[in-house]
Amino acid sequence: MPLDMNEPDARLTGGNPLPQNADAEAAVLAACILSAEVVPDVASLLRPEDFYKPAHRIVFQAIIDLFQRDIPIDQLSLADYLEASGKLSFVGGKPFIIDLANNSFALVNWRHHVQIVKRNAVLRAIIAASTGITALAFDAPPDDIESIIERAEAMLLSVTNREVESASHSLGDFVAQAYDEIRDIAVNQGHVSGVSTGFTLLDNVLLGLRPGTMTIIGARPGVGKTSFALSLAMNVARTGVPVIFFSLEMSGAEIATRLLCAEAGISNEDVRSGNIQPEMWTPLVEASERLSALDFTIDDTAGTNVVEIRTKARRLLHGKEGGLIIIDYLQLINPVNSRAENRNVEVGEMSRALKVLSKDLHVPVIALSQLSRDIDRRPDKRPVLADLRDSGSIEQDADVVMFLDRSLTEEEAQDEKHNRPPWGTANVIVAKNRAGRSGVDVPLVFLADRTAFRNMARHEG
Repeated sequence: MPLDMNEPDARLTGGNPLPQNADAEAAVLAACILSAEVVPDVASLLRPEDFYKPAHRIVFQAIIDLFQRDIPIDQLSLADYLEASGKLSFVGGKPFIIDLANNSFALVNWRHHVQIVKRNAVLRAIIAASTGITALAFDAPPDDIESIIERAEAMLLSVTNREVESASHSLGDFVAQAYDEIRDIAVNQGHVSGVSTGFTLLDNVLLGLRPGTMTIIGARPGVGKTSFALSLAMNVARTGVPVIFFSLEMSGAEIATRLLCAEAGISNEDVRSGNIQPEMWTPLVEASERLSALDFTIDDTAGTNVVEIRTKARRLLHGKEGGLIIIDYLQLINPVNSRAENRNVEVGEMSRALKVLSKDLHVPVIALSQLSRDIDRRPDKRPVLADLRDSGSIEQDADVVMFLDRSLTEEEAQDEKHNRPPWGTANVIVAKNRAGRSGVDVPLVFLADRTAFRNMARHEG
């Protein structure tokens, strides 16, 4: 008689049912089958043993196996994998997999379903621990109470350790980590130890973009914060570091056109107007080939939120060494909690979530930010930290805050009273740098026709 993997006994010896919800378990599995973007988050929140039904455990383990091997997950691949491992008949065959995938509503509320499954798993673990502790107490030898207490505490800790994943380590662990970082800096003699921005003078100040840090880049409208971020992203991608650019304002095609013009050395205006001369085609083709070879991903999904950004970034960086995430821009991210009391709270929550993202994925994250319109009313257009728009917590969460300052007209560039940047140049103001120097201006060249930024030294003389 074949083992029935779908209907395990749900009762304890005492006759009380164990906490479980088969419908929620099935809904979570269905969501994983229907959307590849769901799998990384579910895999980070649940384990196969969290599913009560053995059939559900087996299917979830198969989903995790396929995900770790970068094999697309759908009905066919899942059924094939289970059949190859000899477990398809145990879970109920192909009809069971098809029934799971037919639950198209599973994607609507999959996060809540995950919490139901997780809650029931924790409750079952508490019940199992309490049952074990009860047995220990009844069977305890009269002269060894200390060991019984120790074992009972271990049983309870096994539950709490699962529920609250700790980032606590001894001081010695962090001292060892700090020592390694100091040694690396000494070996590099003050040179870049993180991800190089490609801007030499800026790297001299920041020593690169360090993993686990969040950098904010702010500028007035029209100064070119998107162009600066794209120039930096290209510098990074050319070194072989994977780059993910979340564009919430411009389309992917617009970004690609900008990058293509900058790489080919052709004016954006000529391309937009169709004024492309015969001699321009060869640089365009060569630039296209170079750009296509880079590990550079653009996501131009409108109205995305931090959870979606985290899920996509985790999936895109899976199995890769390092990376850089850029979000253009912070205030356009949709809030996960639309019930926040005001806009400042919303932006603050998103800022903190991006900081957590950088630590979670151990990569640098750059978020572009709007500035308050008060700056336009000042004769001195130089940005300061107080100009960050919507939330003071942006400055608090950021490891580095940089402002891009550029004269928007030749007349402004000639304003000697307020020491405006010369025409055709820009200053990157390092207003905050948690790990080094701040209050430093880094000059760059701005190529207006290509909307690109370059090192000053390359254009001097």
